[in-house]
Formats: sequence, structure tokens, C-alpha cells
Amino acid sequence: MSLSQLQIHHLRNIVSWRLTLNPRFNFFIGANGSGKTSLLESLYLLGTGHSFRTREIAPLIHHEHDALTVFAKTSTQDTLSIQKSRTGPTVVRLNQQFCQSSSELARFLPCQVIYQDIFQIIDSGSTVRRGLLDWGLFHVKPLYHGLWQDYRRALRQRNALLRQGKDQRQILPWNMLLADLGTQLHEFRQAYFYQLAQLFNEVLGMLTEIQCNIHYEKGWDKKNSGQSLMSILEQQFHQDQERQTTLYGPHRADIVFEITGPGKARQLLSRGQQKIILIALKLAQAKLLTQPCTFLLDDIAAELDERHLQRLLCCLGNTPGQFFITAIHASLLSLFDQSGDHEVFYLPEDEKLVSRETAR
Repeated sequence: MSLSQLQIHHLRNIVSWRLTLNPRFNFFIGANGSGKTSLLESLYLLGTGHSFRTREIAPLIHHEHDALTVFAKTSTQDTLSIQKSRTGPTVVRLNQQFCQSSSELARFLPCQVIYQDIFQIIDSGSTVRRGLLDWGLFHVKPLYHGLWQDYRRALRQRNALLRQGKDQRQILPWNMLLADLGTQLHEFRQAYFYQLAQLFNEVLGMLTEIQCNIHYEKGWDKKNSGQSLMSILEQQFHQDQERQTTLYGPHRADIVFEITGPGKARQLLSRGQQKIILIALKLAQAKLLTQPCTFLLDDIAAELDERHLQRLLCCLGNTPGQFFITAIHASLLSLFDQSGDHEVFYLPEDEKLVSRETAR
């Protein structure tokens, strides 16, 4: 399945666009401020219910209007739409039926976005990296999402009891529940990560000569001494009580990037090298899905030299899925060897964006 038609109304500086899409590659060429990133943002809204740039609604809506709408039709004639209003609730429809949760969107349209803040995956805290595991497992293990929700509820309850100063006896039942759910989560993650790490190395080898391995840390027993989560929760109770939060468990899991030589990836690699590594990771994740992924690549040429860019485009050409790629300069297209299997959209500069059909 791919998206065949896209309509965007009143999103940021876009007044109204109607586009007929290529099932494989769609390039959007234009200057900064021409709406390239906003277009990718509209697709991400369809796949997740929110923006990858902000969780606030007001900045998304064109200043002259009160609501935005994004509509898409697929190659299988399914329809998907989302409307966000300044004052009312978000309205999402799949085949004209109301969606009750963003998880319905995510299952229907798996999206991977690669944009200027992708470096946060390495630079930021572990929350962002855990999100990669959760995204992958959400799509490949149907039971995972419910299990993770149960764990989070139990974690919130245990933390609330810690803040109330409850003693170890009163918290014991929550230790048992948290340990049971947390161990199951870890087993899902460990099995998934084993496959992911292998694919990551394969994809990275296609893109660059950089040697980088990824490692999974489960969130407790960092020295791998064999201690169970239950025993850790019991041993560390007084520390948790003092901090009034649960310090160990799968909510503290992490992915560690390790390159050849000492040090962490963010200390030794250029921005372009980090970008290649992170793209390899996201492409590897997509290979584990049972359905093709929708890829959103913003300013793909930024930070990359011509050699790495050409290898990346070649790799994308051999990857199943539908791609939406933005760039400032059309010279990028000379490196792309997929003639007849792509569409190019030239976005106007210094012009109010109105309804535009596919540029052929």
C-alpha cells in the first residue's frame, strides 16, 4: 500500500495543496520557507496524530484560519484524514470511520521521519532511544503495546506510593507486578534488538565505511550479573524511597552506539557520520516490518558529502516503501538512478502557496 493522493489545507504557510503522488519516490525541491518540511509534517500527522516539530496545535494552523485538514487516499482506495482545530478536539477518520486512538493511525501508516533534529537520538537522553525500540515493537509484536501500557500504569502507582512515603511491605505487591511486566518487556526488546542489530550492521555497510555497533541496556543489572528485576527493586528500595521514584526497570533501558576506538559516538563522529548511522538504524527498523514503511526525509543532502549521498540514494532505491524527500537544490536528482519511478515537485519561492497539482 502507498499513498496516491494528498490534500493539505491551512497547515502553517500552506493554504491548499492537492498532489498526485508516486508510489515510490516523491522529491520536493524548494528554498527554505517554501513549505517542504510542512509537507512532511502533514504526512507525519496522518501517521501519528501529531507533529514531529511540536506537540502544540496553534503553530500548525495557518494564521488566517481556525483549523487544518490533511486528507490522503491510498493505492488500495482507503482514505485517511485528520483535522486539528484551535478550539475543538482533533478529528481523525479512517475510511470515514472515527479513530479512537493514535495507535490506529500508526498501525495503518507506519512512518519513519529523518529531519534536522535526528541527532537528538544520540545527543539526548535515553528516552528518545527507548522510543525507537517501542516504535519497532509496536509494529512487529501486537501484544507489546498493551504490555507497555500496563507497565507504565504500575510504574506510576509505585512512584506515587514512594512519594507518599509508604514502607517496603506496602510497596511489595507493586514490586511483584512491575518485575513481572518489566521482565516480559525486556524479553520482547531483547529478541527484537538481536534482529535489529544484525540488520543495522548490514545497512550501515551499504552506506559507509564507519564501524559502529549498537548495544542494548535493559535498565537494570548493568553489569549483567544475573540479578532479576525483582531483586533489584527490593535491594534499591531505600534509594528509590529517597529519590521518590523508581530508578531501575525497562523505563531506564537504552541503546548505546559504539564505534571503533574509545569514546562515545557523539564525541568522535561528525554530524554527517552521525546522520548516516541514524538513517541506517531507521532503515534497519523498517526492514523488520511486515508492511512497507512511509519514509519522510527532510533536507536529505544536509551534512552529507556527494559520495555518502549517492550511496544513500542507492540504498533507498533498494528499500521497499514510499519515500518523501526534500532538498533545496535539484542537483540531488542527478545522483538518483531510479528513472521513471519518481515524481519531482518544485515548490515556489516568495509566493503564497495555493492549490498546486503535480508537476510533471
